[in-house]
Amino acid sequence: MKTKNILICVSGLTPQIVTETLFCLSYKEKISIDEIYILTTKRGRDVILGRDKHPSTPKTALKDEIQNLCKKYKLKEPLFEENDTHIIVAKEESIELPDIRSDKDNILFPNKICELLREKTSEPNNVIYCSITGGRKSMSVHLANALSIFARENDRLVHVLTKEEHEFKGFYPQTKKEINDLELANLPFVRLRPILSAEIKRPDLLTSNFDEIVNFTQKQLKALTPSNKMILDIERRELRFGNYNIELEPLEFLFYYFFVDSKEKGRNNISVQEFISDETKNKFIEYFNLYFPNRYIEEQKWYKKGFSKEDFRVKRSRVNSKINDLIDDPDISSYFVIDVNKKYGSSTYYLKAEKDRFIIK
Repeated sequence: MKTKNILICVSGLTPQIVTETLFCLSYKEKISIDEIYILTTKRGRDVILGRDKHPSTPKTALKDEIQNLCKKYKLKEPLFEENDTHIIVAKEESIELPDIRSDKDNILFPNKICELLREKTSEPNNVIYCSITGGRKSMSVHLANALSIFARENDRLVHVLTKEEHEFKGFYPQTKKEINDLELANLPFVRLRPILSAEIKRPDLLTSNFDEIVNFTQKQLKALTPSNKMILDIERRELRFGNYNIELEPLEFLFYYFFVDSKEKGRNNISVQEFISDETKNKFIEYFNLYFPNRYIEEQKWYKKGFSKEDFRVKRSRVNSKINDLIDDPDISSYFVIDVNKKYGSSTYYLKAEKDRFIIK
């Protein structure tokens, strides 16, 4: 399928930045832009449509200027319609944002950006070009941050630069000097999508607001810190994390070890029924004989009759409580406690952290 190049801009009172960016990409870099989308405010839309009453804003519609630019320089005209699909204004219920000033505005506007980028980057053949030249600085920051979360390898963040003498005189260069003075800077940015690739497809994340995705991403980055590894010291019956350690009773330690051992062997979802099986009981007997041979387990209830559901509940509760004491950051500890996939009648228990986050000594 053919690649589709999409230009996304933020714009306030100077829609000239859209045609300038289009010119740099299409004329200077020979990149044929197929579609244009603009994120703006209520007044910004009036400016784009050439309807704003202030004497300093353009009185021609941006769509007309795009057509003029493409005709003058023999460029393919991108799809850009004067509708809510291509001129996007954030709303609170049915009220369009007149400006981006308050804390509430700075939640609603990035949510709209997030919605657009999530949609456009979901198509593998789309290549996104985000221009942060226009609009308020906060609008540009929101666009750059959202792109950092959703961008693929070929997506780009750009900024149009020209000399002060040419700023806002027209919608696109008219002379060779103006052409030479107009530059497109490619801005490097961190692409977080590979970190989130497994999670970004989840329905709850796909419908999340921007601030919720930011919080989720922050938690993911915390968990990926190289030093965040759980060490299981068998001889000492200790769990160590960073500079801290906690000692567990033999059965508690082996209960946690059972989940780590299962994960390393490719089994990451354990049901209670599996745990209370004879097979698991025999596995624990094997653990004791191997690691704690001097422990007398023959008289213990579980050795004679196997584990019960109550044994599972109590051991999981105690182990998780100690891990939460060991790791004081709940965002990180959530990766190392024994978590649950709740499903009526068939819940399973697992460790969220990847297996390379566990070291057995």
